[in-house]
Amino acid sequence: IPVFARRLGSWQFTLRRRALRPDELAARYDQAAPGWSRTLDRLGVPNAYETLLRTALKDEPSLYRAPQARVLDCGIGTGALSAALADALPVPFALKGVDISTRMLARARARLYGTGIQSSLQQGDIQALPFDSNQFDLAMTAHVLEHLAHPETALREMFRVVKPGGLILVCLTRRSPLGAYVQLKWRTHRVTGHETETWLRDAGLENVRCLPLRGGVWYRQLSVACIGRKPETLI
Repeated sequence: IPVFARRLGSWQFTLRRRALRPDELAARYDQAAPGWSRTLDRLGVPNAYETLLRTALKDEPSLYRAPQARVLDCGIGTGALSAALADALPVPFALKGVDISTRMLARARARLYGTGIQSSLQQGDIQALPFDSNQFDLAMTAHVLEHLAHPETALREMFRVVKPGGLILVCLTRRSPLGAYVQLKWRTHRVTGHETETWLRDAGLENVRCLPLRGGVWYRQLSVACIGRKPETLI
């Protein structure tokens, strides 16, 4: 994970840190799971997610025309992003969710119970998604890609499982003082909006754009969000 890079004359100084292994990351999130929803609430994340999704999907008629849109939440955590989608998308959808933390999955199941969402959650790794290609209308992930030494692997997997014309939405830790704290604690990438757009385009997406984050002052300082579309016709 890049932490620091500076040039001094002909010298290039670079500091990198080893990313957490999947088992280490799962253990950390298992430990954090009991208080995770409270942390998100303090940061204003649920409101920010709902506002973000309403903005991102308001002009996406394909999600409204389908009898039941198919949605994948990669790194579902305690289910905050999926629960926000249930409030933001006024049509039924079928949800698949994966996470490497079993305790996070248990919290997500409890949170989504009774929401009316048809959901199926399982332990899994975003870098090797357990789904066939071209399955989902929307794949989304919040604060997962930055944990990976090679985020492009996960983005290629998300690209693979989304239908042609489908959407991929990502939220990541941004370059900011709060983002620096998260990077120190969790060994994550910190990115700008431009860098995030480049990641999505390099994965093969088109119509890539960053989205405004509203609500949740702390969350706005922490995060950047972008969305892109898988081409209808692949060359």
